[in-house]
Amino acid sequence: MSMKFSVAAILFLSLILGACSKSQPLVSFQENDLYGYKDKHGKTKIAAQYVQAYDFNENGVGFAFGKEGWVCIDPQNNVLLHPFPFDNGPDDFIEGLARFVEGKKFGFFDPSCKKVIPASYDFAYPVQQGFAIVCNGCSLVKEEEHSRIQGGKYGLIDRTGKVVLPVEYDSISDVDPNTSSVEVIQGDSKKAIRLP
Repeated sequence: MSMKFSVAAILFLSLILGACSKSQPLVSFQENDLYGYKDKHGKTKIAAQYVQAYDFNENGVGFAFGKEGWVCIDPQNNVLLHPFPFDNGPDDFIEGLARFVEGKKFGFFDPSCKKVIPASYDFAYPVQQGFAIVCNGCSLVKEEEHSRIQGGKYGLIDRTGKVVLPVEYDSISDVDPNTSSVEVIQGDSKKAIRLP
């Protein structure tokens, strides 16, 4: 047997065994109007206890709604974080990040429910063009089925949590993708700031 063939055969066998040993995501099931999770063989892994549940994603986490509101859980039903509820579900991932709430503060997490940006803001808007507008001293005001942000000071962070503009402005516009700039208002002064 040639050396090239032996190496190729070993690599092929390793790939097959690796694919077979890879764990399959859990899928939700319904029982008595509640949801739980089963494995690929139909064995219950998490008993039915949630009002709503999404199948586990390829990163091995699931999103479910229950007594604690929306949660991100692992296969042992440990709560990893509380995603910000948006539009009757957990916050959407935009540019690979979604928002979570911890102690009434906002931060960002990735699709494996790893906290990427700590929860340190009173509110955070979704990431747009690589940046997120954040505020402190602001509050959510309920208006019928939606809420709006009121008061506070605003700043801008990048996708890693680095502060690009300090939280000191009365307002910040969305990032203009054509000019890579934002318009800020501070008191009576309005100006455009180019972003790095």
